[in-house]
Amino acid sequence: KYYLKKDKKTFFYPKDFQKILEIAKEKQKYYLLLLINTGARINEIRNVKKEDLDKDRKTIKLWITKVRAKLKEKRPSPREIPVSTLFFNYIYKNITKYKIPSTSAVNQAIKKLCIKINLENSQDFSAHNLRKTFGTWMLALGIDGFKLAQHLGHDAETLRRCYASPDIFNSEDKDRMREILDDLPTR
Repeated sequence: KYYLKKDKKTFFYPKDFQKILEIAKEKQKYYLLLLINTGARINEIRNVKKEDLDKDRKTIKLWITKVRAKLKEKRPSPREIPVSTLFFNYIYKNITKYKIPSTSAVNQAIKKLCIKINLENSQDFSAHNLRKTFGTWMLALGIDGFKLAQHLGHDAETLRRCYASPDIFNSEDKDRMREILDDLPTR
């Protein structure tokens, strides 16, 4: 059964994302936090190994990316992305403990969690919406669009076209974003 999304730019408000984290199982929290703190695509993070984590720089190397897969590169160079100090410690501790399930299983789990918290248009949410949420939040927190586009593996035009307006958030929303993303916006 197929569902046509009403809004492809759907993202989570920080309060809703926190509600989801409160009811999520530990394994679900792991991949939800991994997605929201990296902005990576689910297939990119599924391939991250402990050796891809740089303790000194608090970065993650993404070896398998959408662009590299499209180009069928034999020896790809990674996209290296920074993460918050707090989140780095969390992923470093848990990366061998949890495996990320299939994309469809993650999407189903997200939809169920959205239904449980009575989120409007819960069928519009998927793992990719956490990527959109990350991008929208980072723009709202004043991150340079060019730097963000590089982090996401986009060009500036795709960022402009695909991510929601960052000026819709109030100061409480921004405080919650900083709470979730920790020191990442300042890195």
